[in-house]
Amino acid sequence: MTEGDVKALPVKERRYVKSTGQGLYVEIHPNGSKYWVWQYLFPPSKQGKSESIHIGTYCNASGVVMPLKRAREEKNRLDVLRKQGRNPKLEKSKEKEEVTGIGSQTFEEIAWEWFGDYSTKKRPTTAADVKLKLKNQILPKFGKYPIKQISRPECIRFLQSHVSRGKPEQGRKLLGVMRQVFAYAIDIYSLYSSNDENPCRSSENTQTGHRAKSRPALTDWKEVPAFLVAVSENKCKGEFQTNIAVKLAAFCFLRASSLVSSKWSDINWNEKMLTTPAEFMKGKREHLTPLSSSALELFRKLEAINGDEEWVFFSPRGKKYPYINPSSPNHHIKNLGYEGKMTTHGFRAMAMTHGREKLGYSQEIIRLQLAHFDRDKILGAYDRSSFIKERTKFMNEWSDLLLENGLEV
Repeated sequence: MTEGDVKALPVKERRYVKSTGQGLYVEIHPNGSKYWVWQYLFPPSKQGKSESIHIGTYCNASGVVMPLKRAREEKNRLDVLRKQGRNPKLEKSKEKEEVTGIGSQTFEEIAWEWFGDYSTKKRPTTAADVKLKLKNQILPKFGKYPIKQISRPECIRFLQSHVSRGKPEQGRKLLGVMRQVFAYAIDIYSLYSSNDENPCRSSENTQTGHRAKSRPALTDWKEVPAFLVAVSENKCKGEFQTNIAVKLAAFCFLRASSLVSSKWSDINWNEKMLTTPAEFMKGKREHLTPLSSSALELFRKLEAINGDEEWVFFSPRGKKYPYINPSSPNHHIKNLGYEGKMTTHGFRAMAMTHGREKLGYSQEIIRLQLAHFDRDKILGAYDRSSFIKERTKFMNEWSDLLLENGLEV
C-alpha cells in the first residue's frame, strides 16, 4: 500500500481497518480521522499473546500528522524493542511522558482520537453536535495544550465564563464533552492515576443551577384543533417536504432526527410498518412504528418526488445531511406562529397526554410506542413482538382523532 492508497481510503459510517502489511494497519473513523495501529505478538514467539497499539495519527481535522513512511519507521523501531523482550505498549506509554512527567500529547490529539470512537456509538446528529462543540468552542481554548497540563481550576473557569454570560447549560454540556475526553485519556493512556483526577469531574462547583425545561407541547386539547388547521393550511408557505414532515411527526410522534433520516427501505408497505434502525434512535434499539392509512398516503406523496433516492426526505441542498435538516420541522412550526407553544418533540407529549385522556389507552402501550424503555426493561423487551396489535390499534385511532380535528393529508 502506498501513501496515496492510504489517503484515498474512503470514510464509512462505521470504523474499519485496512492492512498496509507486516502487521501495520490504518484505522479509519467516521469523522475522517485515520490512525496507525500495529498488531504484534508478545513475547515474540508462537506462544506470545496478540496485542495491538496505536502508534500515531495519520490524519485528523488539522491534516496529515504521520505519513506512511514515518509510521513504518516507528513500527520498526518498536519491533526492535519487542525483540529485546520489552513490550512496545509499555515502552510507548513511558515515552509519552516528558522528562517532567507531563504527558506530551495535546488535548486536541486525544480529543479527535476519542471522537473517532465516540462517533461510531452515537446517532449522526449527536456526533455532529459534539464535533461542533469541539471545533468551535473547546479546542480553540485547550487544543494546543499538553493534556496533562490542563488543570481543574482552568476547567472550572471555562465553565464559569459561560455561566457569567447567561449560558449555563451550554457550559455544562461543554464540560461534559471535556470530561469524556479526559476519561478516555485516563482509560487508554493512563495519563492520570484514577478517574478522581479527571479535571472536569462533577462536583458542587460544576453545578450551574440550570434546570432543564420541558419542550413546548399542546397538552391542553382546546389548543390542538387550531394548530392542526394551521399545519394543514401551511399559511407560512413552508417547503412541501417540511410540511409533510410535521404532519408525519403528528401521526407518528417520532423524534425529528429519527423521522427525517428514514430510508425507503425502512418502510414495509404491505405490513404498514416503519422500522427505525437503532443508530437513529435515542435508546439505540430498533423501533417499529405502525403506519395508519393517512401516514402511508403522506409517504406516497414523498415517494412521487424522492422515490428514486435512498432517503425519504432527500435534500440536494443538504450540507450536513443527505436529507432535510432535523431542525426544519421545528422552524416550520415556529413560522406557523407557535414559537414557545409547540415543537416537533411536543407531539410526543401530546400523544401521551391525549392518547390517555381522549382515547383511553394505557400509559404502558403509549410508552412502548414512544420507545420509552428505561423505566420498565421487561416491557421494552417486547417491542418487536408483543403489543404490536395494541399499538397498531392505538396509532390508527390516534390518526383518526387528528383527522377529525383539522389535520388534512
